[in-house]
Amino acid sequence: MNDSDDFPEDSVNPQARTTVMYVNASVYSPVDPFATAILVDGPTVAWLGSDSAAHAMAGDQTTVKDVEGAVITPSFVAHQRITDTAQMVSAAQGYGAVELLSEDAEMLVDAVNRATEAGLVALPILIHPVTDATGLERVGAPRSCLGIQADAAQDRDALVDAVTAHLVACSEGRYQAVVVCGGGVGGNAEAAPSSVIDAVLEAAQRTTDRVGERAFRSRGHRIVGVGELSDEQCEELARHALTVSSRPGAAPLTALARAGVPLTLMTDAQNPWQAVKDALEAEEPRHRTSARAAFLALTRGVWRAQRDAQPLAGQLAPGAEASLAMWDADSLMVQQASGTGASWSTDPRARTPALPALDDPRLPACERVVVAGDITFE
Repeated sequence: MNDSDDFPEDSVNPQARTTVMYVNASVYSPVDPFATAILVDGPTVAWLGSDSAAHAMAGDQTTVKDVEGAVITPSFVAHQRITDTAQMVSAAQGYGAVELLSEDAEMLVDAVNRATEAGLVALPILIHPVTDATGLERVGAPRSCLGIQADAAQDRDALVDAVTAHLVACSEGRYQAVVVCGGGVGGNAEAAPSSVIDAVLEAAQRTTDRVGERAFRSRGHRIVGVGELSDEQCEELARHALTVSSRPGAAPLTALARAGVPLTLMTDAQNPWQAVKDALEAEEPRHRTSARAAFLALTRGVWRAQRDAQPLAGQLAPGAEASLAMWDADSLMVQQASGTGASWSTDPRARTPALPALDDPRLPACERVVVAGDITFE
């Protein structure tokens, strides 16, 4: 067993298979909410549990690393609309992956290359409307999902027709459709007005009538850039199995959760914990959610929205990809947004994993990021 605090030279070599046991940590995991150690074997999480068990099971080929009380969580997933002036998020901020959206195929390829070189997993989405399934292959999307911009200034009937054609083409071609309603995640980005959501929901119903409910629901279609919604719209989104992506503080997270709508949150913040804090402390009570729900919507929820993701992506559990971030945080707690949630979930007996406390101005600082077992930042 190697008790040194230093990694061997080949531990940062992507070609070398390493086995590292991180101990003296607070590991955020649905498997064991009280885990203090995690074993990373090559690109995979192999085990997690207590420090005493970790030291007992560590073999001669295992590097034991004391992280001195760091919080270990799944890495965040960023969301960026690619433009000429867009600055790529980095692993140093705690991101392990990034959704990339662009209407320009060459610009999107360049962004994917830059993200990959920076150690991030790129999740590209080409925004290119199609009118029939035969046109999908000609578009040359980097993977089997394709976006369409829903412009609020467009004539409503024309918008419904365009989105319907796109949804039908993607459903018949076994593609995931991504209806982009908002302008992005920047400070000046505006969420889609309710009228645009109504148009998209009408298009979803028309598509369902044409291709069948099973075919439509199974494609995992998404709406990105959602803002304020009525309870009825939330129920319609759930009925069509549409995944919703929103900026923190823009959409009624409690109503969406109550309706059972799959949700992701979008951020490209310098510190992704700011997005968790914004959702926890949103100005409108109906836009708030717990820190845990917001964190999941920025990690596991984003991976669940990808049709080609591994089932365990975005969480720390045996068999999952070892993509994680380590944080310097002052304290841990289970945080419910004011006016939401039940008091039982903050009781230790509920075995709800704790996250860094966000009730002071100091946000957790990223100390290390590991993506598929490779250290991308330390």
